[in-house]
Amino acid sequence: MFAFEPTKTLEGKSCQAMLYSSKMGQVAQITGQQGGLLLQNFPHLEAELLAHIAACTHPHPKESLILGGFNIEIAFELLRHEHLKVDFVQEEGTLLENLKDFLPHLDALKTNPHFKQVSKILDLEVKKYDLIFSLSPLNAHQIDGLQRMLGIEGILITSAPSPLVEPQAFKTSVQELAPHFSVLMPFSSPYAPFSTHYFFASKQAHPLADLILQRVDMLEGLRHYNEDIHTAAFAQPQWLHQDHLGLFKN
Repeated sequence: MFAFEPTKTLEGKSCQAMLYSSKMGQVAQITGQQGGLLLQNFPHLEAELLAHIAACTHPHPKESLILGGFNIEIAFELLRHEHLKVDFVQEEGTLLENLKDFLPHLDALKTNPHFKQVSKILDLEVKKYDLIFSLSPLNAHQIDGLQRMLGIEGILITSAPSPLVEPQAFKTSVQELAPHFSVLMPFSSPYAPFSTHYFFASKQAHPLADLILQRVDMLEGLRHYNEDIHTAAFAQPQWLHQDHLGLFKN
């Protein structure tokens, strides 16, 4: 459906970004432990969805953490919410800079007093987070560590393996997340050009029952996220529901 023409390779210490041209614009495919896609013409798709699904569900989000990827646009979206601060962990500072054509708010974030970038998770202040975003799938050890960093009403949003392409890895992730959270639901991005999958894992809040509509209505200038997109993201096909009976917590 999409024809990609390679244009450039950007090297980092532990990963690399392959740049491609396509009919929908430039695409950056990041390989390594922080693998993922950045779409130059659609930087808002993942950023708006992840940021506002979490921030419009938690009752009073104040502290947030993003790690495991390069999509700093999520931080920009989170900062639309009053009193919310963002910590961003990324040791590949040079590669992040080289991807700035895919991250239109990178420079603005650097001067925002509510945004902080650190190289390693050990560089963070010791505190509890209301929202944590992992842009790459987590193993059992990482899940245990991050859930300990969440407050009593905390929400973890993490990238998930594809339930179609990697069904066993998907099921393993569900089994490893489930013991730590009261709510655990998969979701995906409606209208995204590529199929991307995530888990919503919460200590208390439910992404549908506890959605704060007044907060959604106050958001301005968005191109993708709204109440309908929020709800549609959690729709489950029948086969996915049946294959994981008793595992999802919804």
